[in-house]
Amino acid sequence: MADWTMVRLEELAANEKSAISKPYGSAILKEDYRPEGVPVVRGVNLARGIFHDDDFVFIEDGLANRMPGAELKAGDLVVTHRGSVGQVSMIPRTPAYERYIASTSHVKVRLAFDRAVPEFYYYWFSSPVGKRSILENASTVGVPGIAQPVATVKRLLVPHPKLSAQYAIAEVLGALDEKIAANSRLVHAVNDYLACQLDRLCEGAAFETLRKIASVSTSVRRPVLGGNLRYLDISAVAAGTYDLPPVTNWEEAPGRARRAIEAGDTVWSTVRPNRKSHALVLDDDPLLVGSTGLAVLSPKKGRIACTFESSRREEFVQYLEGVAEGSAYPAVRVDRFNEAPVPALRDDQWDHFESIAFPLRKRSHAATVENRWLAATRDELLPLLMSGKIHVREAEKVVEEVV
Repeated sequence: MADWTMVRLEELAANEKSAISKPYGSAILKEDYRPEGVPVVRGVNLARGIFHDDDFVFIEDGLANRMPGAELKAGDLVVTHRGSVGQVSMIPRTPAYERYIASTSHVKVRLAFDRAVPEFYYYWFSSPVGKRSILENASTVGVPGIAQPVATVKRLLVPHPKLSAQYAIAEVLGALDEKIAANSRLVHAVNDYLACQLDRLCEGAAFETLRKIASVSTSVRRPVLGGNLRYLDISAVAAGTYDLPPVTNWEEAPGRARRAIEAGDTVWSTVRPNRKSHALVLDDDPLLVGSTGLAVLSPKKGRIACTFESSRREEFVQYLEGVAEGSAYPAVRVDRFNEAPVPALRDDQWDHFESIAFPLRKRSHAATVENRWLAATRDELLPLLMSGKIHVREAEKVVEEVV
């Protein structure tokens, strides 16, 4: 590690009551959720590191006012102490809301800006050493958690370089995250725009089955002795996106690695359809193999974007929820997807939509691919900077080449 003094995190806390705090007990219940009000920060907002400033539940202002120690604002760190222990994020400098409330699974950390740069400490806790310092205090019996979260977070040892060094490191890594955020905004904008375009086309339209524009693929991939694959499990698929799996060998692949996936296919998780775990696959990679827990929707010619967009619509999701079998672990039989409803549009209407949507989907995918490289670069530089193995100027050169 660089020659930095190590201090307890509480020594860098803001000089105010409850600078490091959390809501206690059952301070927030599901019954308290409202359609608007003060947003509650939950795991979904921290899952990918960079704060996800959307998909909130809300509580009334009165309830939030009774929990001043849980109030979050720009620059505050949020540390998960129960469940996905080790998650750390930061409320952005230009947040979507004036204030937030931490859920009972999170600890707020408000730092003194004259001694600590929040972005630097966000990156520190994202580094292997920083994350390990949190995980060392967690119990893995039952639900993972930290027994005394506030006291534990206060005494975490963190480096304390000069403010100039903190700013420099945060700026280098932040440049990568800013580019990632810009690409992510583009992806969301494409999603919203195309949803609106299809809505307009669908005004007054009836419904027909998925068979009109796609079919459920039954193609399988057989294990290849000594060969490799990228195994796409249902856990890697989220709402509208997926993580490209690493290359592994067939000997290590589970028996459910069988679904053939081609570029242009839409994949849907057959399990718990209410989670809307689906994605358009545009990686043209012959190694990609899906889990049997995925339904692969193969589009007819000229219907790639049409198929994906139709499967995002609410009536499609509601149909899947209605035919899912089982209560604790509801799942949809793959053949049921063939009967899922899609808009009954004329061929010329589908052609028009595809001509608009497919180029935008390709541009969106290019942004996603770029984000993979940017994130990989950031994750490689992060421990090197934090350990002092490379200097900021060296890291700046690397960032200039990729941004």
